[in-house]
Amino acid sequence: MAERGSRSEEGGGLPRLPPGRHGLSREFVVKNQRDRISAGMIGVVVERGFHDASVSQVVAAAGVSRRTFYNYYSDKAEAFFEVYREVTDFLCTSMTEAGEAQRGWPARVRAEIESLLDTFAANPDLVRFCLVAPPAAGGDVAAAYRDFLARLLAVLVEGRPRRTRNPAPAAEYGLVGGLAGLLVAAAEEGGSKALTALAPDAVELVLTPYLGREAAARAAR
Repeated sequence: MAERGSRSEEGGGLPRLPPGRHGLSREFVVKNQRDRISAGMIGVVVERGFHDASVSQVVAAAGVSRRTFYNYYSDKAEAFFEVYREVTDFLCTSMTEAGEAQRGWPARVRAEIESLLDTFAANPDLVRFCLVAPPAAGGDVAAAYRDFLARLLAVLVEGRPRRTRNPAPAAEYGLVGGLAGLLVAAAEEGGSKALTALAPDAVELVLTPYLGREAAARAAR
């Protein structure tokens, strides 16, 4: 076990809270511990993938004990799914809030995509956690990824005028899959700067099936 304030041997854990009667509220301690476990889960899954990640690695990265981990989660899978839901909920909510202030659907889509890119640019590891590790894991983990793509699509098409084109459902799913591919390529090739610079291309990709290429290009730029 790592010493107080030290970093763990497995990937550099966060410093632990002081033990004993530290005077911190129960609410603070619970939030801190859960946030640390979330950060540990993200870091380990990004580095090792879902199947090769272990509870031991997560608690080492988080700087908490196994007992603390099992106070909140029954196993690795339960922890992963809760963290994944929290992260993807945050992404979708932030996108929706960014779009609500805009006039016109194309402007709304641009604001939503810029919000998504800003969050990923601030922490590119989230791209791998949300978009790379889950489909590679298969099973229920990959199903959570597909659900996230469906939620992304729902956010992006909210408020779309009826006069726009109506692509087939398979084409719409391919659209968000293509968006995910753009995000992954940008994160792996250029990190934060590449993600921030991706906005015009990502907006054009999303708008083209509904507006046509020329109108989508104008709205994107």
